[in-house]
Formats: sequence, structure tokens, C-alpha cells
Amino acid sequence: MEITGTVQRQAWLKKVMPPVECLSEGLWSVPVAFPGNPMRYTLAYVLTAGAECLVIDPGFDSPQGRLDLQAGLRTAGLGIRDVTGILATHFHTDHLGMAGWLSFQSGAWVALGSAEKRYISAFDDPLDESAADRARMRTWGVPEERISEAAMSVDGLMHLRQLADADLRLGSGDTIPLPGFERLTVVETPGHTPGHICLRDAGREVFISGDHVLPRISPNVSLEIRGDADPLRSCLESLDRLDADTHFEVLPAHEYRFRGLRDRVRQLKAVALERSEEVVQELTGQKNPTVWTIAARLSWSRGFASLSNLQLRLALSETAAHLQYLRTSGYRHDIEGLPEAAPLIRS
Repeated sequence: MEITGTVQRQAWLKKVMPPVECLSEGLWSVPVAFPGNPMRYTLAYVLTAGAECLVIDPGFDSPQGRLDLQAGLRTAGLGIRDVTGILATHFHTDHLGMAGWLSFQSGAWVALGSAEKRYISAFDDPLDESAADRARMRTWGVPEERISEAAMSVDGLMHLRQLADADLRLGSGDTIPLPGFERLTVVETPGHTPGHICLRDAGREVFISGDHVLPRISPNVSLEIRGDADPLRSCLESLDRLDADTHFEVLPAHEYRFRGLRDRVRQLKAVALERSEEVVQELTGQKNPTVWTIAARLSWSRGFASLSNLQLRLALSETAAHLQYLRTSGYRHDIEGLPEAAPLIRS
């Protein structure tokens, strides 16, 4: 893998914000703060063609984030009112979060993948939803004193409810409906979320990967309420569809740019399958395994004991995704709190 975003990488290592960069004519990388999260920022991308301006993954909505995005637009010689389209690669707050504000200020449409549903915020009563999620954490074996950290709170649920709705839905092969963007096409890549999409720019030979392919870390793949019934399988199948365009420069939503998409895809698949093997070892080695007891024994980059709040939830949900993948692959082991196994899929 060749790191092309060398300035971005240096900023990442120094734990500072990277600069706004012009990557090619009509394409800018704009870091937007993601406060209170280890990822620190989201890399938004601003693309122009004539009078049209598309913002991809505008970032988390915060006072600093709004300043960051506006500063990036100014560097590109643009203002908020010049934005004509907004596209989020998926329904997460550090990608879609600022879309509502940006759309209101500019009048631009908002686009999401055709399969990206509001699954986490598809509830009638936030109190009931939070209580149901707490009950699920109990079936996963989460200690009572840690449930409030791991379960979705009413405030968190209501924050998700406020994220922008999509004006447009785009699926694989679709182009961006703006003049001058005919060579920017959508690639559906479910896994990180059920409707995650990436973008292939044949003209510039770049691949905008969202969170599906990152240069250093493996994206979280979680089993969520009303989400994909087998998200890890979806993720692996999505990675299989990216075994081309290896000379394209990859523009991820976090960390830094690189080339070597094919090699990175193979690494990510290997890491996922190694984690599933690790889960199998814990299943066979524990007398009464739960999602919690298995997650607690897995090798996390920061160590399981250090995880709290959202990071704890992500670790548990990712462990559950691996367990579900094993079940749908034919591995039989009773774990409470997981949905019934889907029909066995054989490769």
C-alpha cells in the first residue's frame, strides 16, 4: 500500500487537524472536527463542475464543524450558497450530521444510498426503544452497572432522529444528478451500515471509500436493531466487489489517502476472518459464553477494559456480528440475544 496523503498522515500521527488540500482540479479534501471521538475528524470532499458543487460526507454538526466546512469551502473559492448537492456515504452522525444544516443554508438536495434506512431511529417512543435496547444488553450478558453505557439513551436516539432525510436515493451504477458529474458513479457497499455507498470517479481515477475501506483500521461492523441480519457477511461480499481499479487513489473518510485498493481489501478480509476464528476459540473455551464474555476476551486495539460508552457498544455489537456470521455459516452454538440464523449461505 502506498500512502499518498503524506501530510494527512503526519497530522494523524501528531494528533492535529490536517490542512484543506486541493487534490486535483475541482476536488478538495476538507477535514471537519468530530469532537469527543477517537477518530477526531471526518474528511469531507468538495467537488465542483462548472456552477455545480457537491459535498460528500459534510461531517458531524457542531459549531467547530460548521467553521471547518466553511473554511474549506472558502479555500476552494466557494461559499455555503454555492453548494448544490450533498451526499453522505452512510447514516452516521460524523457523515450525515451536518447535512441538515448545510441543506437549509444552501438549498441543496441530500442523497443517501438506496438501501440506507433510518433503522436505528425507526422507533415510535424513545423511552420504549431505550428500554428495549437495555433489555437486549442484558441478554448479551452486559453487567447491570455497564448497561447505561452500552445501551442507546433517549438523548442519543433523539439525536439520530434529527438527522437529515434523503431527497434522493442512489444505487450501484447511478451517477450524480448534476451537470458535469457524469463520470462519478455509485458503488453499493453494505456492511458498515446496511446502505453504505462508495463513489468511483473514473475521470480523476479516485475511489471515495467512506468508512468501507480505511488505510489503518478496520471499520466497525455491528449487529444492530432492525439493521442487516448478517452485516459481516454483507461487508465481506462488498469487499469482494472492489477487486479492481487498484491504481485508483483511495479517498477515505478518516485518516489519510492511499493507493493499493486491492491489497487493502485483502488485508481487511483477512483481519475479519481472523477475528471470527478468535471468536470460535472463545466459544469453545468458555462454559457459558455470552456476547459480553466473548468480547471481553478479544484483542481490541485499546484493550477491552478501556472501552466505555459508544466504543463499548461498538465492540459488543461487532462481536455479535461475528457470532451471527458464524451461525449463518453453519457453526451452531447457542448465544442469547441474537436473531435466528438465516438460511445457510455457502460460497
